[in-house]
Amino acid sequence: MPDVGLFTATEPLSKEMKVVIKYSVEVNGLPIYQESYSADTLAKELAEDEARAVRLWARRIKCVVTCRGRSGFSGCVTRCLEDGKCADCGHENEEETETMAVASEQTDR
Repeated sequence: MPDVGLFTATEPLSKEMKVVIKYSVEVNGLPIYQESYSADTLAKELAEDEARAVRLWARRIKCVVTCRGRSGFSGCVTRCLEDGKCADCGHENEEETETMAVASEQTDR
């Protein structure tokens, strides 16, 4: 954390500090997808529609897990993050991620 001391490290952040959540998907250390989210903007979205915000955040987990077993991983992830549809190479054999169960075999790889 910037500009903190031993006595101030646990104090609340000032309003001027920009807080960002970074979401990154990597394959063998190579980033294939990255996003950054402003904590202030996320706070407004949570206040507006918490269920939707949480559903869209969960999609970021589900898409990576479900696309792992598909052809064209990068295309699959990019498409899935946009509309929730998991598809080979981003366009073939699509399935709705919101309603599909994640197979345990995908997490064992």
